[in-house]
Amino acid sequence: MEAARLGKIDVVAVWKLDRLGRSLANLLSTLDELGHHGVGFVSLRDAGIDTTSPAGRLLLQLMGAFAEFERGLIQERVKAGVDRARAKGVKFGRSKVEVDLRPALVMLDGGLGLKATASALKVSTTTLRRRLEEAGAWPRVGAAGATSGACSGT
Repeated sequence: MEAARLGKIDVVAVWKLDRLGRSLANLLSTLDELGHHGVGFVSLRDAGIDTTSPAGRLLLQLMGAFAEFERGLIQERVKAGVDRARAKGVKFGRSKVEVDLRPALVMLDGGLGLKATASALKVSTTTLRRRLEEAGAWPRVGAAGATSGACSGT
């Protein structure tokens, strides 16, 4: 769009109309802005789109409406499929990273910080903290009575 504003382009070409905008309103707004800057629009897959004529604009609006409708149907089907899979017990996302907390507790009690301990165990700080919290071992009170790995505000 910046190139259009600067007058560096004459035409925007897309493979398919639905690649230009996510909704009819967004598509029409984009095309209006392109037209305002004197930039034409061509869809390589959707023949007959001529943004300079009333008939071409009508065709464009109809195709945009159908593209938005199709996208909505796809979203509904995906959501229904995910819901069916969840009902069957399918788990989504990454597997839980298991951490042996025994060496972590020794390191933390020895004065090593959470970040350094996580690095030594080759896990992220967030994963280590989460596993410690799940085990009821975080926040950790060290030998000196200070909480390890967290800012105490002093």
